Parts: sequence; C-alpha cells; structure tokens
Amino acid sequence: MRSLRYPMMLALAWALAWPILAWAQAAPVASLDRSRIGMGETVTLNIEVGEGDADTPDLSPLSADFVVLGTSTNHSLSIVNGRREAHAILGIALRPRREGHLTVPSLAIGSQKTQPLELDVEAAGHSGPSNPDAPVQLEAKVDPAQAYVGQQIDYTLRLYFTNLADGNLGDPTAEGAEVRRVGQDANYQTMRGNRRFNVVERHYAIFPQRAGTLDVQPPAFQGTVVDPNDMGAFFGSGSPVSAVAEKLRVEVRGRPAGAADGAWIPARALKLALDGLPADGKATVGQPLTLTMRLDAVGMPYEALPALSLPKLDGADIYPDKAVTGGSTNGSWVTGRRQQSFAVVPTRAGTLHIPETTLHWWNVVTDKAEVATIPAHDIDVSPGSGAGGTKPAPPSASAPTAPSSVPPAVTAPGHPWQWLFVGMASLWVLTLLAWWLTSRRRPVVATTSLPVPPPLRDGPARDAFMQAAGQGDAASIERALLAWAKVHRPDVRSLGGLSVLLREGPQRDAIAMVQRARFGGGALQGVTLKDAFANGFDWMSVASGGEDVLPPLYPR
Repeated sequence: MRSLRYPMMLALAWALAWPILAWAQAAPVASLDRSRIGMGETVTLNIEVGEGDADTPDLSPLSADFVVLGTSTNHSLSIVNGRREAHAILGIALRPRREGHLTVPSLAIGSQKTQPLELDVEAAGHSGPSNPDAPVQLEAKVDPAQAYVGQQIDYTLRLYFTNLADGNLGDPTAEGAEVRRVGQDANYQTMRGNRRFNVVERHYAIFPQRAGTLDVQPPAFQGTVVDPNDMGAFFGSGSPVSAVAEKLRVEVRGRPAGAADGAWIPARALKLALDGLPADGKATVGQPLTLTMRLDAVGMPYEALPALSLPKLDGADIYPDKAVTGGSTNGSWVTGRRQQSFAVVPTRAGTLHIPETTLHWWNVVTDKAEVATIPAHDIDVSPGSGAGGTKPAPPSASAPTAPSSVPPAVTAPGHPWQWLFVGMASLWVLTLLAWWLTSRRRPVVATTSLPVPPPLRDGPARDAFMQAAGQGDAASIERALLAWAKVHRPDVRSLGGLSVLLREGPQRDAIAMVQRARFGGGALQGVTLKDAFANGFDWMSVASGGEDVLPPLYPR
C-alpha cells in the first residue's frame, strides 16, 4: 500500500488546490418578508440571484391572487471564508386579492425558476391596534406557543403609528434563551377601522436553552408624534409618546423520549445531500474524487448543527477539508447550513462501496422523529496507468519483492536518467567543497590597521559652510557645519555632539552662538564663525564624550 503514497499525495495536492465552492445556485432563492398578513396589507417577495442573473422575472403568474405594486433591486457583496460572493435581491411588493391560504407561484428567471411559497391572509381587523385612536401601539406575538429546547420561536413585533417624528425601539429579552434579530424590518401600511396606520414589523429568533416556562420580556418604544394640523409641531413642539408590548410566555419542553440518540436537531425542515459522485460510477486508482456533503436545516442556527463526516472506506483514503458554515433567512425562519468537502483517493482497483449515511432529526411541524438519508453508492475503480496504479502482489518465496517503503520506480531497470541525476548531484557537492577550500586559502587583508583618509569632499563642504555663515541663517549654518563635520567624523549627528569632540576655544564658542541664535533669539556674527573655522576643525586628540552629548546648560 505504501507504494501508492507518492502518486496519491500528488493527486491529493491537486484536488485540494481548488477553493471550496459556494452553495450551488442551481435556482434563484425566493422568500417572503412575512408569512402571515392581514387583508389590505402588503408583503414583499424577495428573490436572491447571482450578480450576473439579475434579470426581470415574468410576473404574470402573480396576477391571479396578487396585485403587483412595484419592484426594486438591491445589490450586496459578502466575503465568506475569504471567498467573494456578489448577489442581487429583487424585491416585489404584493397586495393579496383575497383572504385565506395563498400560494405565491413559481416565477421564471431566464432558464431557472423560484420555488413556490405559502402565505396566510387573515381577515381585515383580525389583528391590529387594540386602541385605534392611540397614535402609537406596540404589539408582539410568538409562534409557536409551545416549543422544544433548541427549537426556533418566531417573535414578531409590530409598531403601529400615524404621525411619528422620531423614536427608539428596544429589543425583547428572555432569560434562559438566545435571542437573535432576523432579517430587515418590513415597512407597510394597513387600514384598521377608518384609519390608516404605518407599520414597522420586526422578527426575532428565540432559541430556548432549557425546559420550563420561558418569559419573554417585551421591548418598549419612546418617540415623538406631531399634529399635522399644527404648523408649529414641525419645529420641535411635538408630543412625547411611549408604548410597551405585552409580556408573552412560552412553554418549553425537553427532548422527547421518542428522539434517537445523538445530536438533537429540532427543525422545521432538513435536507442532507452528497454531491461530486461520478456520473458514470467509475474512478481510477490514485485519482481523487471530491465529494461534498451539505446539510440545510430550517429553524436551526448553523452553530447547533453536527459536524459532517464520511464513514471509513475500504479501499480509499479520506482527506477532509475545512468545513464551511453559514446561515440565511427564509421569511422569519433562519436556515443553518453546513458543508464539508472530502478528497477520496482510491487505493486499489475493484468496487469502492460508500455506505449509507443517516441523520436523525425531529420535525417540529409534524412533531415526529424523521431520518435524513444519503443512499449507498458503489463506484467501479479501475487500475492506474503507472506502476503505482495497481496493488503490489503479496510477497512469495520464489519472487522476493522490494521493501514496501521504496517506490518500485526507483529499482526498475531501463532508467539511465536516475544515474545521471546522482552524478550531477555529486559534481555539484564537489564544486561547493572546492570553492570552500579555495576561499579559506585566500590572504586576509587587515584593513583595520591602516588609517582611512577622509573622502575628497572637504573643499566643497567647507565652501558651503562659509557661504552659509555669510548669509546669517542659523538653520542653514547648522546644516552646513554638520555636513562638513561628517566628512571627517561620519558619526556626528548634532551640534552638541560636534562640540564635545572639539578643543576648548573659539570653535566651541562659535557653536554655542549658533545654538543661541537658533533656539534663544541670540545674535549671529558671520565673521566670527568664519574666523573660528578658517583653518578647519580643531579636534581633540581623545574624544571626551559620547555621541550627541549636549554641554551642560549651566556650567559650573
């Protein structure tokens, strides 16, 4: 088996060099911003497509049950696990023509179609503000009223208002549960009685973490309303208003006795699939197959989904890639997604059997246990083209075989290039050795014992200083003097460091004069500067200070 490792690893490296593909967008994804509305209200049909597929769909199938009020297009860009994904969302505003349980039909976009969606339209006045005369009302409801541990509870919050100038709306809280905001706010209008209300609808996903009674604390709203008949109300004289939603209670049940052991997945819908199987059912030894397992669960966050894996295969090695996780929303329900890719490398010819994969979950809609299944598959594996493509024959007394740790190609006759390679490598090593021995015999020139004369730049640097001294600019004098000094002492960086390297006398006094003129407003005498440095620098024989050591401000 080890004789197959080298071609297998090369093939595996080729397979894992490709990035993990995103979720296959075989068809556009359609969703409603609400699954239940009242008669006379509007609902938005959102269709998510790829950036290059944002064609206008055929809206004629909607005319039977809906009035199309308008359309809009929003573009989004997201980066998931370092991969750029561009999407376009087509928004279609709809108003139902009748009450009851309606179906939003499938729409054609190019050669693809969206999935049909369900919508409940309640009678007018079934829900709405309890006090139609109040300028602001806040209402909440939960669905379902009884849930399992880990099951999503849809918390719907509606703010009804008429003439609202501003406001602040809080979020609900629930001890012993995780609360997440879902999607974007829906804005629409509705009639209650003889009055038209503006409505802001917001959804939250609540995931209870323990069994028992779950109290959902309501959020509060504070804002300002204005009277449209009062002209002064638009200049800061509005009336403050507040509203609080009712407190809601949910009974949370524990894991039922009929649930199977393993991961607890209380979902509304679940799909488990395996992609990448060869269409012809054939494979070759040493050539990898990239299989991708996907799990989608409606009503579950991706964090709660179990890790995906393939069972151990007889006749193939499995190399899992990094898992890809994410989530989306379909109306008010979250959808957790998990994807895992595997490089499956056949190691022998014959039939490669991939056993059946099952996942037990609990359907919270039917309140029954269900099993998601990936059927078993058999793949016909043919031998590879090279020596590593067939399984080595077992050792026998009459025909001894080479050790399994040495690839057969190394000992096979008829390959003179291998000996050429060994000879070239030996010549290369001998060349390096000869160069090293020659370099050791070269004489070493002791450059440290010879005095290094100053570069031939003293004249131009001295002339530049003398010219600056005649102009009377302290900053220019400082730069020119330091440049001249660095011709002889490259380590000089400041006038203070230069001063300590010079003898006591006119040059130190001249430097002090430049510093007083530069920083203290003192007088500057160019003639004194020129006379002090007319014969060059008066260096001390032994340096009495380190670099950049300033003289004391108050010498004693």
